[in-house]
Amino acid sequence: MVHSVAVIKNTRERIMAAALDLFAERGVLGTPVTSIEAAAGLSPGSGSFYRHFKDRQELLAAVVEREITRVAKLPVDPSTTDGTRASELAAQLCNDLAFLGELRRLIAILFWERGKAPDVAERVRSLMVERGVELGIAELLLTDPIDVVRADPSAASTVMMCAMVGYFLSMEYFGTPPAEVDPDRFTRTLARLLVRG
Repeated sequence: MVHSVAVIKNTRERIMAAALDLFAERGVLGTPVTSIEAAAGLSPGSGSFYRHFKDRQELLAAVVEREITRVAKLPVDPSTTDGTRASELAAQLCNDLAFLGELRRLIAILFWERGKAPDVAERVRSLMVERGVELGIAELLLTDPIDVVRADPSAASTVMMCAMVGYFLSMEYFGTPPAEVDPDRFTRTLARLLVRG
């Protein structure tokens, strides 16, 4: 859950909350320290920022770690299914789309910072891979996968994760589901491509 900067009492936390929004909107280089101070309810140009962070890169690292910790704690929504393996996988994939939604601002920061903050990219990639590929492999192997998946579950899970990320980014970029295929229909179809029944 995202909190309004105005209700956060801890100054360091207010700075991080403001920076998360500003970095996602403008990138690190496009966000002056004075803008961060103002958005955090501090006097712009007062130097208050520097009592908590040495520079914007240190702030970026702290923001990323805080967000990764937050999303890692999010519970998985126990969805109801019709009991088939494909519907169970589809429910998991819907949860994964919701998880990507929680990473929205970190993903936006990655777009701004691509090539400039490889450590940030690695942390977010690792979180997505740990959550996506490792859970995807486990989920696929617990179901009744098609022969191609059984032959190379790691590659199949990577294909599944890339399909999910591509779908999510397409919705984010264009503001509408690709080809008017809603998330439920997309995840059901992807699941049926990967598992029997």
